[in-house]
Amino acid sequence: MKQIKRTWTIFGLLILTFAFSGCNTAININDYIDKNSPLKLSIGNPLDHVDIAVNSDKYKKLIQWGNEHLNGWQRTPASYIADIFVGQGDFRLLLISKSNGVVIGFTDKNGKSRQYVNKINKGELDFLTK
Repeated sequence: MKQIKRTWTIFGLLILTFAFSGCNTAININDYIDKNSPLKLSIGNPLDHVDIAVNSDKYKKLIQWGNEHLNGWQRTPASYIADIFVGQGDFRLLLISKSNGVVIGFTDKNGKSRQYVNKINKGELDFLTK
């Protein structure tokens, strides 16, 4: 019985490893942001937002962050409740403050909705709240 449990555990871990290692996608969020339009920023309350003006420090830092985080994106079908929301048109970036992940969603060039998750370092997007 112990051997069967161990075999299933190893088998499950192998499947997860292959699933996650084979699903990484390179995405540049800047392909989905209109650089001539402000971004909406909501912290806590999705009904209460402020604009992040084009060419502001926050805007520039987010664009730079997107250029530096092209790899490691994994598709995710899950729904998320975010503490911080940044959006514009069909693009959204969701940050859950107690996690080390960021979620992006957008409509691709073929008109299909996509959603991806990626790991980030704690505090990496703190500039959005300052």
